Amino acid sequence: MKRYQDTMDSLHFTPEQKARMVDQLMEASASPVRRPHTFRRVAVAGVAAALALSVGVAGATGVLSDVGESFSALFGVSAAQTEIIDQIGYPVGASATADGITITADAIVGDTYSYAIVYSIAREDGQPLVSGQVLSGSEEYEGRLPLSFEDYDLRPSGPLASLSAGSGGGGFSHFYDADPTDNTIQFVTFWTSDTPIRSGKVTATFRGLYNTTDGYENKTLLTEGPWTLEFTMAFEDASLSLPSGQALRVGGMDATLDSVTLSPLSIMVEYTVHQEVPETERETGRADKATDPYAPFRDLPVVISYTDGSTLEIKSANSSIHSGSGRTECTKGVIFDTIRPLEEVASVTVGDVVIPVPHQ
Repeated sequence: MKRYQDTMDSLHFTPEQKARMVDQLMEASASPVRRPHTFRRVAVAGVAAALALSVGVAGATGVLSDVGESFSALFGVSAAQTEIIDQIGYPVGASATADGITITADAIVGDTYSYAIVYSIAREDGQPLVSGQVLSGSEEYEGRLPLSFEDYDLRPSGPLASLSAGSGGGGFSHFYDADPTDNTIQFVTFWTSDTPIRSGKVTATFRGLYNTTDGYENKTLLTEGPWTLEFTMAFEDASLSLPSGQALRVGGMDATLDSVTLSPLSIMVEYTVHQEVPETERETGRADKATDPYAPFRDLPVVISYTDGSTLEIKSANSSIHSGSGRTECTKGVIFDTIRPLEEVASVTVGDVVIPVPHQ
């Protein structure tokens, strides 16, 4: 756990956000894997707080088939999954080279509130970036490579840079090797914002690539960098807004469901509790989850039901809470482990409210 706590301390989150993410990691490590997936998702490398605040939603026309290939190891390799990824994804191709190593932004998938970006990393001389021992070590970490960036930051650039204030969210990232036969490894980052993502140019900066085989506290520097990439965030937003406005009960308190936004990539639920988080408890904070003053406001049950009879319960989601003026505004969002078409979703249950998903 110390390795994860050290990683959390390197991020640019508030203490409350860090503690919440560590709680979620502990829950994830204690829970069985419920869905087939190549990777178990764990926050492992620096994702700055400004990450997703003003990045873009733009129509992805002429999307190349290699977008689906770029994400196949993450979301599934079936023809249906690849087709969806090709529809909502966008190829990038921006790259930067430093210390004889090139980092390339390969592809993006996204929707109204969430996105994922796959980067590839390779040496210019064609030699392997890391040893075979490091690559084989991914088996111990469920497909993730024991590597880390000292710092990874994605920020809006140009006029959009001034629009990032007041937004937030949560994310995680990891390294993996999509094709053991080549000399390239991959780095993927996932992010869910608590406000709609804006279109525009962004700058991604990487510093300090480390081998963390012996633990994060004993990491070994492989190369310093930095690498700076500039590109435009673009993807096809396939989100569907479900009927909202229903009354809810959240932790025994009255609430209103403000919106439910569903896409093949993620879900975002927004609701307002008609009561504030007590000011004294906000100031005191929490010593553990049992004394978390925000938990009753945040822990709203969300379940997705599919047409084949299966269900998906949303547990370790990214959440935000803003309390004041006699109410508490909450969001709960998550990127799915597996891409599934919206036609396979029968309904979404929020609290005790069942919302059928319309199909054309």
